[in-house]
Amino acid sequence: MKELEKTKRISISAVLFLLVILIGVLSFRKPKYVFEKDTATTLQKIMEGDYILTLDEFNSLDQSQYDLFDIRSNFEYSKGHFKNAVNISIHQAFEDSTTKLLRGLKNGDKTIIIYGENPDEADSVWMLLYQLGYENVKILCVETEYTESKFQIKNYDLEKPSVNYAQVMAKAQSFSGNVSEPKKSASKKVLPRPKKKKRVAEGGC
Repeated sequence: MKELEKTKRISISAVLFLLVILIGVLSFRKPKYVFEKDTATTLQKIMEGDYILTLDEFNSLDQSQYDLFDIRSNFEYSKGHFKNAVNISIHQAFEDSTTKLLRGLKNGDKTIIIYGENPDEADSVWMLLYQLGYENVKILCVETEYTESKFQIKNYDLEKPSVNYAQVMAKAQSFSGNVSEPKKSASKKVLPRPKKKKRVAEGGC
């Protein structure tokens, strides 16, 4: 009887285990977004800085060479925007309709250009898109504002560091393999001095 009960328990456990695996397989969903670029590649791209587009460079482009996206809020977009710019606000950037639109442009010949109130606002969207594999995305380096209820666009001057840190790091890495460690001076031997024996006190009063 005991062996029969033991066999029943093992059978029930096996069935439950298989059910858990089956439920897990059926409920598994492929992740919606998969990053294609790692952190090191993204940092290298940021250091190169070739994803920044000035207003003069933008004006020299033919309209057939790019698709322009305004990532500001719907309200800000309605007050004024670039001609032919499509509004995709930050909180709508990864909705299904937006994803479908962007995927159609991912491997195309056109450049995806995004802009916001300033380049800092567009930077986070650019970084996410780049890590998702969109290599044809650029940030339009402009600042948008309203003067007397009119939409105004002006150049945004990016602050440049006074030191070229990439060059400094490259030099430091090249020197790191050539710098030899300082030679240690030979340690001097210290000879112990013999202790002087104390004199025996002479007796007598």
